[in-house]
Amino acid sequence: MKKHLISVQSGDWYEESNDDASMKYAAECGVEALDFNIDHIMNTKSYAEGTAHYELCDKSTEEFVQHFAPLKAASEKYGVAFSQMHAPFPIYFPGQDDVNDYIVEMLKKVIATCGYVNCPALVIHPYVYANDEEAVKINFEIYKKLIPAAKEHKVKICLENLFKGHKECIFSNVRDAVEMIDMLNEEAGGDVFGFCLDLGHANFLRRDVREFVRVLGKRLTVLHIHDNNGNGDSHLIPFTQTDNWGTKYTTDWEGFIAGLRDIGYEGNLSFETFRGLKLIPKDAQKEALCLITAIGRYLRRRIEE
Repeated sequence: MKKHLISVQSGDWYEESNDDASMKYAAECGVEALDFNIDHIMNTKSYAEGTAHYELCDKSTEEFVQHFAPLKAASEKYGVAFSQMHAPFPIYFPGQDDVNDYIVEMLKKVIATCGYVNCPALVIHPYVYANDEEAVKINFEIYKKLIPAAKEHKVKICLENLFKGHKECIFSNVRDAVEMIDMLNEEAGGDVFGFCLDLGHANFLRRDVREFVRVLGKRLTVLHIHDNNGNGDSHLIPFTQTDNWGTKYTTDWEGFIAGLRDIGYEGNLSFETFRGLKLIPKDAQKEALCLITAIGRYLRRRIEE
């Protein structure tokens, strides 16, 4: 796949009941690849609480994958590739072994779907609601179970820097993330695991973005690019948030660009801007999506110059 494709998350603008029209719309707006929200297939919290059931997830892997045949056809028809998919989350519920086993089997089906539509990466949120030592053990065991499927379908599984109550947690520290990725890849005997840098999460946790990227190095596989004012996970359009006087961006865009240059980043530029688009009146959303892809092209020029 060509490097630095402009990718946008499907959330809130993509009509999953009409893949053809949605892919056509994406192509018209300059979207070159899609971060597909396959997490919409299942609310794992509702499943764990017994308040919802998901028939698609009960199906065999072959039936599950074929559900996405129209998605694959539309992707090929309009030339919009897949940069990544976003798996359902949370992936673990303490004391509910049957639920956790079911989620692992569902994730294997999602990995198979990624392989089917030629999507190279799947972002799977780590479980963070435990102390760091316990979280490492829980996540290692879950991700380890996914290694055979990831290898079979040639899909890289990506951890993401998250937060807990708007505070840091396991893997929001880059060195903890690197240690986990390296441990998992050693277990897998190959390059099976990588990292998704969520720029917005890094921003409101006051991370040094350039250093975060530099330490990740080649482990950095995919991105979630979006903006916020430094106080919350707003998922807004880049370059829209500044200090009170409008003189300084709250996100370190120059450090981000420099970091990607430092490591020779070859992945795609994927925007997770669903709330930013949702704020725009519906009649203007197409122009807003075009703006996001224009910003993507700007970032690509800066990274490649």
